[in-house]
Amino acid sequence: MTWVCPRCQRTFATEGQFHSHDRVDVDRHFAGGPAELRAAFDTLVAALPADVDIDGLKTVIVLAARTTFCYVVVQRDRLSIGVFLDRALVSPRITKVDHVSSGKVASVVEVREPGEIDDELCGWLTEAYDLRSGPVGEGQHSRPASRPADIDSGSQGGQR
Repeated sequence: MTWVCPRCQRTFATEGQFHSHDRVDVDRHFAGGPAELRAAFDTLVAALPADVDIDGLKTVIVLAARTTFCYVVVQRDRLSIGVFLDRALVSPRITKVDHVSSGKVASVVEVREPGEIDDELCGWLTEAYDLRSGPVGEGQHSRPASRPADIDSGSQGGQR
C-alpha cells in the first residue's frame, strides 16, 4: 500500500509519513556550481536501476525505490552522499555516520568528480536499494523515526 500526500503529491510507503513539501527541480541544486559535481551526480544516477525515483527538495536530493535508500547534498565543492543500510559502513571513504533509527544507518561518502562513483560506492548503493525496495519487514520499518525535514524515509514519487 502506498500513500500520496495531497499537498505535495509525493508517494510514500506509509500514510501520513513525515516528509518535506519543499520540492525543487534537481537542476537548481547544481546551478552555478562546478560541472564535475553535476557529472558525478549523473554518473551515480546512471548506475542505478531505472525505477529509482529522484526528488529534489529544498536542501537535499533523495533517491528512493519503495523507501529512501540514498540522499545527496550538493555542497560548494563536493557531493555528500548518504547511503542508508542496516549498519554503518567501514571504509576510509566514510566521512560521517548517522544512526537514523533502529535498523537504518546513513554512511556518508564525499565525492568531487565522476570517477569517484566507482564499484565500491555502486555496490553500497545497490545493497541499499535492495534493502529498501522490498516490502515492509524486509529491512524496513513501517513507522519512520523523527529526522530532519528534508531527509525522509519513504519518497517514491519523484522525477527521473
